[in-house]
Amino acid sequence: MPGSDFWIPHARSTSRRISAIGFIQNDASKGLWESIRGGGLGFTKSDVNLNTTETIQFDMVDSKSGGYGILDVAFQDDRHVWAAVGGGNIYRSDDGGETWRRDPLVSRVGANLYKIKFFGKQRGFVLGADGALLKFQPENV
Repeated sequence: MPGSDFWIPHARSTSRRISAIGFIQNDASKGLWESIRGGGLGFTKSDVNLNTTETIQFDMVDSKSGGYGILDVAFQDDRHVWAAVGGGNIYRSDDGGETWRRDPLVSRVGANLYKIKFFGKQRGFVLGADGALLKFQPENV
């Protein structure tokens, strides 16, 4: 099979379209996060085996996104997780991704937000449509 020296195929855990996937805190040893069409969001355990072709199991959480897709997820630290959600929203979790709430201040931006990144606990950015760029202000949290 072409690419088999470099890529390992995995069975999918859902028939829904996968919107985005990444490593928890950008660390493969901490597990994976996955967003699926319609606002679904799931996390694996930290001991997930990425060297198998078996289905990787994601524990789904209620993102409360109202059906909007989750486009990106970023971990500020072990407890604080942020998600760029369709409709120009950002959602926040203070318990490692178990429960979520919308950040009401961001909805005033008026642009779709696509990427969210943290560089340490105090420095984060969100990239959106039409040149929208937001900078995290820790004193406003």
